[in-house]
Amino acid sequence: MGNVLLLLVRFGYHLMFFLLEGIAIYLIVNYNQSQKEIFINSTNLFSTSLNDKVDGMVKFSNLQQTNDKLQAENARLLERFISENVNAVDLTTIDTLSQDSLKYHLIPATICNSTYTLRNNNLTLCQGSKDGIEPDMGVITDKGLVGIVRNVSPNFSRVMSILHSQSIIDCAIKRNNAHGSLIWDGNNPRILNLVDIPKHISVLEGDTVLTSGYSTIFPKGLLVGTVKSVTLPNGSNSYNIGVELFSDPVTLNTAYVIVNKYSKEQITLESEIINE
Repeated sequence: MGNVLLLLVRFGYHLMFFLLEGIAIYLIVNYNQSQKEIFINSTNLFSTSLNDKVDGMVKFSNLQQTNDKLQAENARLLERFISENVNAVDLTTIDTLSQDSLKYHLIPATICNSTYTLRNNNLTLCQGSKDGIEPDMGVITDKGLVGIVRNVSPNFSRVMSILHSQSIIDCAIKRNNAHGSLIWDGNNPRILNLVDIPKHISVLEGDTVLTSGYSTIFPKGLLVGTVKSVTLPNGSNSYNIGVELFSDPVTLNTAYVIVNKYSKEQITLESEIINE
């Protein structure tokens, strides 16, 4: 009780001021029409502004959940697209495919870290073995290639970027199905080189380049880029083709990891044949 009295003695004048101020505002607002309208209008503006801020905070808190749902839906659509290219499924029945009938499954992933200015560039994904990711799985976006998983931990994955001196991906020109190897020369991160295509093959600027499907890592028919330049070095029997990527490796923040359900079976069979 003594503490309460001490507080009243110490802050009594302040409390009395705020009490009288409140009474004065109440009387002014309730007994003056113009002030009452101003008060109501100001209150409405304040409450509207407060509601907008609260709604914005709620939407922001749900943004990650919304992005995850959109990424999962994009993964589902890409799975159907990949299955259509690999199995030549009729477009009228592609949406009726069950998940178990698809050879490829996509795991949505977020890019935690990446480089693109080095000779050998890598990426880190915020998903790992707990999410089903294993070494030697391909990584893509909805517009093109990203790289190949090399190492995994329970929560993270290390990816060798296509902007890496050791990255070699088998690709083909869509117009004539001519096959070559896609490599990076360490210069422009948007331009890669398609090599080993013989000079008797017709290659034109503007041709579309796709993945060939000649590996267990990347399915057939994934978009890679367009032919930007075609040169034939002196004394060479194959072109040096500059390919401009559809996907910009510099601006990536999300990706999809490709799970080939039959990759181990294919690798095992091919290894047995090689060792015979």
